[in-house]
Amino acid sequence: PAYYVSWYDALVYCNKRSRAEGLKPCYSINDSTNPEKWGKLPTSEDDPLCATWDAATCNWNANGYRLPTDAEWEYAARAGDNTVDSLTYSGTSDVNELEKYAWYYDNSDYTTHEVGKKEANVFGLYDMSGNVWEWCWNWFTSEYDENTEGGSDPTGTSVGSYRVYRGGSWGNDSDYCAVSYRYGYYPCYRFNFLGFRVVRASSN
Repeated sequence: PAYYVSWYDALVYCNKRSRAEGLKPCYSINDSTNPEKWGKLPTSEDDPLCATWDAATCNWNANGYRLPTDAEWEYAARAGDNTVDSLTYSGTSDVNELEKYAWYYDNSDYTTHEVGKKEANVFGLYDMSGNVWEWCWNWFTSEYDENTEGGSDPTGTSVGSYRVYRGGSWGNDSDYCAVSYRYGYYPCYRFNFLGFRVVRASSN
């Protein structure tokens, strides 16, 4: 998996890949979708450039690559079953079966592993629990509020300090690998346990 990637890095990747494949980029900063015009990447939460990057907007109608929203990530991890009694982890609800689906503290040897070596969930997605945490679009809020977050398919609040990441990692125990678990950190930071996956709007 990709790791040592900041939330800002992920936005750059998404737009550069979209442009390279002839797709319409999703992200804009200072009214530009060209990352070459976005300026220097912030490297600390005190960097004055953070204000510019944090004001990034997303065109939800664009067909390019982007980070999943908090809700989209959870929907994919649960393989569409968002009921109260749905899966605890991505692929299973039985903690004794978690090692079949996830690299986590009990079986990872405290390092990342090649993607796709565990079983996929019902949607055919690998490593949504464990291996590395994954950045999402939303600003982190300590409690999910459907009204504040924007309804059944929320894109989140427009301001905050931390961006959401989900899924747990190779360094976490099973509790953190639960698909309901939410966490967040400063969008400028890079860690060896934090990566991302991209999504695109359906053409159907």
